[in-house]
Amino acid sequence: MNEPQNFPPERNLGLIFLAAATVLLVIMGGWGIWQASNAVIGPVFLFSLVPVVLALALGPLVGYRFYALLMANYVIERDGLRLHWGLRAEVIPMDVVKWIRPAKDMDIAIPLPRLYLPGSVLGRRRIPDYGEVEFLASTADNLILIATTERIFAVSPDDPQGFLQAYRRFTELGSLTPLEAQSVYLTFLLARVWDDHIARYLLLVDIVLSLALLVSVSLAIPSRQQVTLGFNPSGALRDLVPSIQLFLLPVLNAFFLIANLVAGLYFYRRDESRTLAYLIWGCGVATPALFMAGVLFILQAS
Repeated sequence: MNEPQNFPPERNLGLIFLAAATVLLVIMGGWGIWQASNAVIGPVFLFSLVPVVLALALGPLVGYRFYALLMANYVIERDGLRLHWGLRAEVIPMDVVKWIRPAKDMDIAIPLPRLYLPGSVLGRRRIPDYGEVEFLASTADNLILIATTERIFAVSPDDPQGFLQAYRRFTELGSLTPLEAQSVYLTFLLARVWDDHIARYLLLVDIVLSLALLVSVSLAIPSRQQVTLGFNPSGALRDLVPSIQLFLLPVLNAFFLIANLVAGLYFYRRDESRTLAYLIWGCGVATPALFMAGVLFILQAS
């Protein structure tokens, strides 16, 4: 068989952990916003924002790792190997592969990344006499090492023996036209977005408006002790609450800003869906503008 063979990583436990962590962070963020919206004194309000900040900081990271594991795959074909892990991709021509072997067969222990999550063993370590090792794995068990002329890749196919057998079989057949070497990183995608004038201006406008929203709320709070946050179901204004609760608007906007950026990057990767990325980022500009209009309305109504 000369057809490429796919070897996905071990996923089950990693997907369960990362999905649970993502849901937990979302619940924490929602609970924090709900608690903050009902807080009546400053310290309680600020304490309620702690889980919201954690959700904003860790949610995108954990969510991306869940997506990366879900889409991860290792492909072996006659002319080389393809490693896919989220937005990270590596194409290795067969003629630059020096050897492939289980990590347990090495004469030294392979140190793992200093910080990793179940289902997401990612990072780099430098090993004396062997050079740099880049981990694109879901588990630290049954690692397979792929040594190239530049570095070693540590992967975790769900069928390690089948992976090794496929490599030996394709090596015996010989490569006819080696694949073109390619390395794709998330930073490359961000650099492409920054070089794109339309994408850059849309994102900059979104960020500037978000900062303007934060500044306007910060300036408005000292001037008023209490504000009303909209209407109740009967159409009357809600009861007055401490003005510090206006900070909920920049926090909510931050959630939309991050989601907008991530969604746009997902569609920007492919030329055929790039217009959709522009549309998402363009619509994202309206979000902080609407929140700023809401702040003005609240101040006038209060």
